[in-house]
Amino acid sequence: CLLIFIAVIYFLIVPISVVFKGSLQTLEGGPLTLENYQKFSMYRSYWQSLGNSVGVSLTASVLTILLAVPLAFLVARYNIPGKPILLALSTIPLMVPSFIAAFAWIFLLGRAGVLTVFIRSLGIPFGSIYGHGGVTAIFTMQFFPYVFLMTLSGFSSVDESVEEAGRSLGTGPFRTFVKVSMPLVLPSILSGALLVFMTAVENFGVPMIIGEQKPYLSVRAYTEFTSEIGDHPGMAYALSVILILVTMTSLMAQRYYLRKRNFIQSARGRPLVRELQGVRHYLATLYCYLVVCIPLIPFAIAVVVSFMETRGPVIHPHFSLRNYAYALHQAARPIFNSYFLAAVATIASVFVGVPTGYILTRRRSIVGDGLDLAIMLPFTIAGTVLGIALISMFNSGVLVLTGTWMILALSYTIRKMPFIARSSSSILYQLDPALEEASVSLGVPPMKTFFKITVRLMAAGIVSGAILTWITTISEISSTIVLQTPGWSTMTLEMFNGIISDEMGAATAYASILIMSAVVPLLIMMRF
Repeated sequence: CLLIFIAVIYFLIVPISVVFKGSLQTLEGGPLTLENYQKFSMYRSYWQSLGNSVGVSLTASVLTILLAVPLAFLVARYNIPGKPILLALSTIPLMVPSFIAAFAWIFLLGRAGVLTVFIRSLGIPFGSIYGHGGVTAIFTMQFFPYVFLMTLSGFSSVDESVEEAGRSLGTGPFRTFVKVSMPLVLPSILSGALLVFMTAVENFGVPMIIGEQKPYLSVRAYTEFTSEIGDHPGMAYALSVILILVTMTSLMAQRYYLRKRNFIQSARGRPLVRELQGVRHYLATLYCYLVVCIPLIPFAIAVVVSFMETRGPVIHPHFSLRNYAYALHQAARPIFNSYFLAAVATIASVFVGVPTGYILTRRRSIVGDGLDLAIMLPFTIAGTVLGIALISMFNSGVLVLTGTWMILALSYTIRKMPFIARSSSSILYQLDPALEEASVSLGVPPMKTFFKITVRLMAAGIVSGAILTWITTISEISSTIVLQTPGWSTMTLEMFNGIISDEMGAATAYASILIMSAVVPLLIMMRF
């Protein structure tokens, strides 16, 4: 426990503290000052970047609630055809980089997009997907599964008798939903919305591609850091701290709101799944499939375009495998790098996350509680901020990692290890400690008991966490773009550069390979 806690402090807490300290300096090793924060308060562009990030993220959070809560209620309470397919499809947007969606929607709704030209030909005035509206729409479509999946579990656990009591008192179905069902699942809704907000506010790729040069906090922190490289990037540090404070404030606000209210039910029966009849059945089914399938359009487009001839940004409707030939032969190194780094991060996350999950569940102590809070920090820290923190920490001194592939693997492990720790601990909560105690009482050493019995019983949680770690690591972009190292470019970085430089062929080929790299493990997990 102590070794893991020390590792968390050294590789996570200390780098973040270096960023905090750097935000209070204008020169390396200089005196502490508030000059960087004063500069932030003086310039309108910095306030605009904060307002844009918070405004777009809040709007996306509200829109995801409006879309996902009715969807979750319908799937949980009514016999919608193809529920397993809906659940599987709904997870895909979380597993592929959001900037791929941005690229595909540019192809459809850009200034010269296919749908843009068609809409204008009908005499309907339409601009493009660029700007705040486009960023908000993509965030909503990409991150709605957070609210949907969490709210779905909430509606599935609300006792039917509670709602029946409301209806027996003369309350109509809609009013019962608003007054009874919704308040009971409010913690699930807010938890999903919080994940949407934190993921959106730290997102780098979408604002960078379609933000139309409007300032966003995550993008501004990156540009400040790269422009000040070689000098003390104090302003980048200050923007990073502000980004951390934004996400931490949202987390604390949610916890404060939920702590002030009681959501406990006295009953514990599961709700009945009802049949919808006539027009209501078709409308509910249509709504569910539209909400789930529309966000998948970008991925289908990326796959289709990858099989077409491309010359720079120009796409010719002729079948071709040239894009894949380029990706697999002339530029195969990014594919290898992505798989290698994802494999290293996944293995490292398992080795660290499984003992961490065990400690959190079986060894309750002050150190364990502190470890529990510490491993949640990566969820509240933007990838760009973590990348800046790691560069600041490991750019000199005893352990120099900047400029090597190891700093990329370290960043991925820090950001994704909580998946393994949480999935492992969730399984352990269901396992009786008496199983381990029986083994020890028969003379088997505790360490051997852990590997021979406990780890085997935790296998389902470990495998699911490992697959989730692999999928999210292979599609990582925000920390990669800060920590990029010569010779260690990844598929996501190549896609991003291809989109920026209008090399659509290679970008779509990498996108298709990445989508398959995410979907295939998901299908294997669902099958077995």
